[in-house]
Order: sequence, then C-alpha cells, then structure tokens
Amino acid sequence: MLIDLGEDHGRLADEPAPSPGSRRVAIRWRAGVLVTLLVLFCLTAAGPPDGRLRATGTLAVPAGSTFFVAGDLLLVSVARAGPGGRTGTLTAYELYGGARRWSVPAEPAGRYSADLVGDVLLIAEVSTVGRGTVTTARSAATGAVWWSRPGRVLRMPDSTIGLGVWEVRSLSGAGRRLEGAVEAVELATGAVRWRLPLSSTAVVQPVPGDPPRVLVVHDTVAAELYDPATGRVVGTGQLPPADYAQHNPRVIAGRLVLRHPDRAGFSVTGYDLPDLTPRWSRPGSGSGEAIRDCGGLACLDGESQVVALDPDTGAERWTRSRPIGWHSIVWSPDILLRPEASGGRTLLAVARGASLEIIGALPAGVVDCRAGLTVLVCRTAPDRLGLWRFRG
Repeated sequence: MLIDLGEDHGRLADEPAPSPGSRRVAIRWRAGVLVTLLVLFCLTAAGPPDGRLRATGTLAVPAGSTFFVAGDLLLVSVARAGPGGRTGTLTAYELYGGARRWSVPAEPAGRYSADLVGDVLLIAEVSTVGRGTVTTARSAATGAVWWSRPGRVLRMPDSTIGLGVWEVRSLSGAGRRLEGAVEAVELATGAVRWRLPLSSTAVVQPVPGDPPRVLVVHDTVAAELYDPATGRVVGTGQLPPADYAQHNPRVIAGRLVLRHPDRAGFSVTGYDLPDLTPRWSRPGSGSGEAIRDCGGLACLDGESQVVALDPDTGAERWTRSRPIGWHSIVWSPDILLRPEASGGRTLLAVARGASLEIIGALPAGVVDCRAGLTVLVCRTAPDRLGLWRFRG
C-alpha cells in the first residue's frame, strides 16, 4: 500500500484560498484525517498487507535485558545482582536468522549505542551510576575486548580512524556539545594519532567524502575542517550564531547545511566546503526542525512535516506531512509504527520520499523496536524478541 503525502494532498480545486496561518492548520488536519481513513479503509477492504513484512524467527532472552543493533549483529545485554555486586553478560546474535555468535562477561550499563566498522564493534556504554560514557572496541567475531576508553568514539565513514570526544552533560541532555579535546583514534588498536584541545565547548562532526574531513564548530562560531589522517587544518570560516548541536549543522552531499535564526524567524543556509562560503539560503519551514541526510537530500525534520532540500541549491524537492498517530522507532526516523484502533496489531510503514508505504502489521503486544538495514527486532514479551525482514 502506498500513501502519497505530497504537498498538494487533500486540497479541493474549488476551495477558496485560506490565509497563510489557517492553511498550515488545515493542511495538517486534512492530511491526518486522510491518512487515517486510507489506512483503515485499505486494511479493512483489502485484507492484510501484501506480505513484504516476513517473520524470520524469535529469541528467548532474560526478562529485563537490553537489546540493540549494530550492522548485522543483534546484541543483548543482561545484568544480574549477586553477593559481589552487579555482573552482566553481552551476547551477540546474527541479525539474519538469530544464530548466537558469542557471549562474554561485560559490565552492565544503563544505555548502549553501537557501530560495526569492519571487524571492529564499537559499543558506547552510558553508566547509570556516575561513570559517564565509556567506549569499548570488541572483536565482531568473538566479542573479545580490543581496547576501552572514556567518552564516545564517533565513526568516520570509509575510514579506519574514529573521533574520540567527551560530551557536555546539561539539563538539555548529553551529546549536544563536546568539551575537552578531539582525538583521532585508530580503531584497530585504540592508539591516538593526533589530538586537538578545545578551549571551550564545540560541535564535532565526521564529514564523509573522498577524502573525508572532520568539522569542528567552536562556541565562537569559528568553523574549521581537519584532515583526519594528519590533524592538519584544510579549511576555515565563520558561521552565524545558531543552536549548534550534533544535528545542526550537517554535511550532506558535500555541502554544510545550517539552520540559524534571522530577523524573520529561522533560515536554512548551505555552504561550500572547504572554504565555508554561503551558497544558498532560504526560510526555515517550522519550529523544532532537525537536519538529517535523506539519501543525499537535506531533510528538515519538524513537528508537523519533513521537507527535503537539494543541498546544492536549497530547492525544495518534496514535502511529507507527519500523519497523526505514527511515530518513528529509535535511530530510524524513516521507519514508523502506528497501533491499530482495534485488534491490537501495530502497523509498520517505511517513508520513501514524499510517500509513506505501509508494508505490514506486527502482532499484538509488540513494543520497543530497533532496525537494521533489512531486519526489524521488537520485544514481543518481557522474555522474547521477534525478528521480521522488512526489506530485500
């Protein structure tokens, strides 16, 4: 089933032109009603979805366990309380099929995030007892620890180097800005290749490309580009004041895209690299926007809609309204869930440009999902995980 949520949906040809303010409210209301009616009608009249969502297996896991995904691995962390204190295990499963690859002792953490870079499994462990964030590099084949260090290590695309950083913890949450230093870390060994001290807070982002770069935006809004192999400065510039964070600015298809305030509200501006000169600018489309890469387009992800811009010109390519009742799963903004009003099932949809495509329904009781490239993992009971293939 394919639902077109383009910018002209829901408008009758003979309607009088509304005011700009009422047009935004009316479009959002009509879009939500239209999506809801189409979903209910199509699923009721046409029966179940077309079967592209396929169950591939289940895993029995201890109640209270934590699970997360990195590349083709499903990782399950279990904490246990004993006479000597808390202990834990970390178990890796093949995401495609559920076969267990390894299980090792591991200190439990409060939250996890992970990246798989070749044979290196990078796991950021956020402690619940004041230890802060620690990144551990393990063998993806055996789970053996290769090295561990405080702070996070950001992945550099197409590189054997990561960026070691320390987050500023504040009331708005960790991870928005960084402090202390930036260190280029050899992923295979944990050795530091070069170090950039930070005099105050900054935003640091890996910049994909050939060659890749490292972007550092200081709290003085001075911006610098570095060669990740040597630490050499390859570009400098000055950017306008903005709410700098890990999602702002973003480098997309070789352009730096920044959302920043102006006299009329907010603007979005694209900059050339490496000289950081403005290339285009246009008004922002709403409050609460975050910038992300949508397949080479710069998506402004707002509260009521997603607007995709050409990073070279700033031209709008498409707009997708946020349908009422749908929410994205963690770390996967283009994979959405919506509980059915009756029956207890949960609909699964994948956003494709301006459209939202419903590809199936998950059984009743499904909560807390994570996604790999083609496989979805959801908790179906306190002690069980279900796996579904939704692509390929």
